[in-house]
Amino acid sequence: MYKTTPVESQVIQHFFHVFPVIRHRILRSKDSAQETDVQLPHAQILMCLAEHDSLSVTQLSKYTGIAMPNITPIIDRLCALAYVSRIHSKTDRRMVDISILPEGQQCIERIKSSIAQHALRPDPPFTEAQLVRLNNALATIAELFPTEN
Repeated sequence: MYKTTPVESQVIQHFFHVFPVIRHRILRSKDSAQETDVQLPHAQILMCLAEHDSLSVTQLSKYTGIAMPNITPIIDRLCALAYVSRIHSKTDRRMVDISILPEGQQCIERIKSSIAQHALRPDPPFTEAQLVRLNNALATIAELFPTEN
């Protein structure tokens, strides 16, 4: 069995503290879901598409970590809401990319607003310095754990 170093043990402890906070306090707020009419996986896909313009289902699965069989019903729901569209390749009809629509962009703005209101402005609200620290910490995590891997 691998013996963890003291620093690794602290990192692991922080993982188990931070994951539930992110999942329940920030991303799964009941207020956020009601205000945006989408759940976490839908929001992940919309945010990913906003960053990359259009992606294949395989790429979406890779970037979001959502299993391939679960992506199709999520995309179906987002299509029904007119947030995304399926675009068939002109050269190969088997290839389908998913693209975000203006309504999807508006939904992202509602998601951001809701997260800011419910998670980043607790009572008392975070100071600007605390928000900068949080942003730097999350940027470091994103740098150390890139989605492309």
